Amino acid sequence: MNKTSGMALCYYVESIIFYKGIILLANARSSLPRNVCLISAIMVTMMAISGCNQAVVMKRPDNIQRLVNETLVDGILSTDASMAVTLGRSRTLSIWNVATSQLLHQWSDDDFDDTNYLLALSGNKQYLATAGKQKISIFNLETGKLDIRWPAQGFNPDASISSLFLSQTGSTILVGMNDGSITVIQRSSMTMSLFKQHSAAVNHIELSNFEQQVLSTGLDGDVHIWATYNGELISSFSRPQRITSVSFDETNRRLFIADALDNNVIIDTQTMQPVSHLDYLERYRYFRQALFTNHGNNLITATSKQSVIYWDASSGKELSHWDITAYNAGTTVFSMVIKPNGKLLTLSSDGALETWSL
Repeated sequence: MNKTSGMALCYYVESIIFYKGIILLANARSSLPRNVCLISAIMVTMMAISGCNQAVVMKRPDNIQRLVNETLVDGILSTDASMAVTLGRSRTLSIWNVATSQLLHQWSDDDFDDTNYLLALSGNKQYLATAGKQKISIFNLETGKLDIRWPAQGFNPDASISSLFLSQTGSTILVGMNDGSITVIQRSSMTMSLFKQHSAAVNHIELSNFEQQVLSTGLDGDVHIWATYNGELISSFSRPQRITSVSFDETNRRLFIADALDNNVIIDTQTMQPVSHLDYLERYRYFRQALFTNHGNNLITATSKQSVIYWDASSGKELSHWDITAYNAGTTVFSMVIKPNGKLLTLSSDGALETWSL
């Protein structure tokens, strides 16, 4: 159904609601003043029209392929959209070729000392990191063999791992902990630095600016940009609630931040001034993923449900939105990247790959 026919159907239904409202209210005329009946009928019509204006524009994926028949604990896509990694509820860890859906590597829960919850993939796709509550494992994907495994520590001896990141070559590893601490590990020099950057659990970390800086967010509502080697704070932003989504554009010029109550902003990191706020009025839904495209001119967000929204980053206005394919009520987007052909690739919590034309 296209947008025009969908709206026509919606207004047809609205007219039926209006006349039925008139009939129902007319039956109650003995107990209601005439002007109250008229006002009520108008309100019914306005509610119906409002529903029409918010009708979802249906979009079908160009391609869909479900990799696994179970819900995922975590899942990631490579930056070039050629590889997918899935961690299922059974704790089966799988590496997939996106183009062919071919299984490249697979490990079971028995292959690990600690139950895994988090994944990270190096930019060159040569290394995969997995993390449980206390231990990290690094796999060489060229050989399919375990490269190294070690326990992670925070300032609090009881701290557990809450976020994970691998650099382009896999030589730098970032480990966020639930006590707000972050460990920077340099594999080439075998050095490890521990910094206390947040007052609550770290829920996102990544390298930026040619790996000279770290972008970190936490449940404390803070977003920090700091020097990789000494932890010195460069800039900081905050939202009222826990940060749920953050994204840099490809030049690190624009930064998108959103919290659990959808207090969102796009910031120019050179001037530290807001560029725009997304015009998003949905209640009880927040942004779970975000991705800049078209040199920072557009932003793609995924909500805590199935919705994907395409935005004009400069104005904050919505350009289009649609729902991913859901296999259960809790389906959401785990990872999304732009393919070399300019289309969007999403990986859902159901293990489904979908390609979308923007």
